[in-house]
Amino acid sequence: MFAACLSPMALAVTPLQHAELSCQFKATPKPDGQVLLQFKLSNNGKRDLHLLRWGSPFEGAWFGPFVQASTPQGELTFQGAMRKRGDPSAQDYLHLPAGESLSAELTLNDAFAVPPNGTLRLKARWHWHDMMLRGAPPRPRAQHRGLDQDCGEVTLDR
Repeated sequence: MFAACLSPMALAVTPLQHAELSCQFKATPKPDGQVLLQFKLSNNGKRDLHLLRWGSPFEGAWFGPFVQASTPQGELTFQGAMRKRGDPSAQDYLHLPAGESLSAELTLNDAFAVPPNGTLRLKARWHWHDMMLRGAPPRPRAQHRGLDQDCGEVTLDR
């Protein structure tokens, strides 16, 4: 009975510290009116990470509102796709080795009706629906451990 009590403790994993996972966000207006967004995600820790990329820029397309866009006149409405999903597969996870970084680029205009000029405020934040520090993905939804990701703000005066 005593050994059974120790077993869960042997499987305990120290939670990820926010300093271990950092994100940089950059927005660049193009002459044709498009706004290019660049995201850089860095694993500053000593452990490999597996992140469920759903609803993040690392999914490769706009399948969730991971950027809030606004002008002085108000918030712009997200017009990207929203997905209903089943259980994740291993390919739905992003592998980020310790000490490494990954980048993603998307065009803001693919998900928002961006005015051709004026001030544009952008906030990049999303929720990793699952973050694994050990084991191989995927894992059942009931075992998912999420993490909020703040990637910063950018103001463009175009």
